[in-house]
Amino acid sequence: MLNNLDCLEYLKTLDSKSVDLVLVDPPYFGIVDNEWDNQWPTEFGYLGWCQQWSEECARVLKDNRMMVVWGTLKTDTFLNYKLKVLNKIDSLEPQTEIIWHYNWGGRTKANFARKSELVWCYSKGKTFLFNSDDVRIERKMKKNMRTGEDYEKGTIPTNVWEFQNHTTSKEHCGWHPTTKNLDVLERIIKAYSNTGDTVLDCFSGSGSTMIAAAKAGRKFTGCEIDKDYFEKSKERFENLVPMADRFSLDNEWD
Repeated sequence: MLNNLDCLEYLKTLDSKSVDLVLVDPPYFGIVDNEWDNQWPTEFGYLGWCQQWSEECARVLKDNRMMVVWGTLKTDTFLNYKLKVLNKIDSLEPQTEIIWHYNWGGRTKANFARKSELVWCYSKGKTFLFNSDDVRIERKMKKNMRTGEDYEKGTIPTNVWEFQNHTTSKEHCGWHPTTKNLDVLERIIKAYSNTGDTVLDCFSGSGSTMIAAAKAGRKFTGCEIDKDYFEKSKERFENLVPMADRFSLDNEWD
């Protein structure tokens, strides 16, 4: 279910320990040139707001499940969010971060091009669900060097993933500035949730988490405060997700 609501208003409607995975891409504070990324006069105010929604996300997350937050290190704000907000929530435990690497778009000739985005991963409790067999990739080495036997399974990816952003495909969203790659999102969802589980995104934006959740056979719940993004993401979902997979929204838009 996708709702056209403010994140804090929406999160307060959810029961404690009611979602299986939190996967969010919040405003970054001063990175994107638009109103929703620049509504706080200071980083202190921004981090105070982040504390409110982060604590709510931790509240509604089930025990031993994962909270995943997208961000950037173009400024120190996302690092401060980790140190001053996420690390202060008693129920959350830091886990391995994920780095999404891509090789597209313009670049400077004056320095190394920044072509990556970062994901903080925090589990609710020291142990957490991880479906390793659902995210294995092909091995470069086909045989075990020690035994000489063929490997029966692929290998678990490292925490650095290289995916392009579908800029030339129908999956790419040209009307939202921070759209995430659907394959990256689907891998996260498959790793940290089970089929039929509920994935929460309270900053739905272009609807990418909603679409990836449906493709992975998960239910979705979330919100988007911007009316234009809300309407466009519904249309994008209907264009990209087969009818048979749309149970994930319970066929409802609010």
